[in-house]
Amino acid sequence: MGKVIAFSNQKGGSGKSTLSANLSVLWSNSGYKVAVIDADPQQSLSYWLEARKSYYGADDIGITELNFDIRDLIDEIKTIKRKYDFIIIDSPPSITFETMQVVKASDRVFVPVQPSPLDLMATLPFLKIAKQEKKNPIIILNRVMPRAKLTDAMILRLRYAGAKIARSRLSSKVLFAETFSVGRGVVDISVTSDASKEVINVGNEILRNF
Repeated sequence: MGKVIAFSNQKGGSGKSTLSANLSVLWSNSGYKVAVIDADPQQSLSYWLEARKSYYGADDIGITELNFDIRDLIDEIKTIKRKYDFIIIDSPPSITFETMQVVKASDRVFVPVQPSPLDLMATLPFLKIAKQEKKNPIIILNRVMPRAKLTDAMILRLRYAGAKIARSRLSSKVLFAETFSVGRGVVDISVTSDASKEVINVGNEILRNF
């Protein structure tokens, strides 16, 4: 039975698409059957997949894109989840019916958050809703600057709100943007780079939470 993983936050630019792309590459390159669903109206993940097909060829990317009417997502996921090891959903950046369908259809919900006050304010209401759906959301800090006091302050505020925070995180590295723009993941370039090590650590921590 496949694992259905949603990356969700109502705040745009939190890193949902970056995580979706890089983890789909990590797990596909590791031999798993991976499918992705781009439920974000901006369609960043779909554009990334098209760029990946241009780079590797349409038959060689190892990642399947699924397209469903969001209203039927829960039933469709039940039908096809046995065909894949992982189904990754890039959620809309909002709290809407579509977002709630994604949350309900998922086995686990992971919430990327940048360490900024605006991101914090946008994230707390979404965490409350995800908890109400009994999804036990886990925060993944993204674009973290080294030794930033603001990050430490955000962690304290999130913990005070009862949020669970992943130990692994993604730092602010230009390689994430550079590889995304050409349809690649950081592990495509080198599995030993600092960025790849971060993605591998996040992926391993996600799997430990199943």
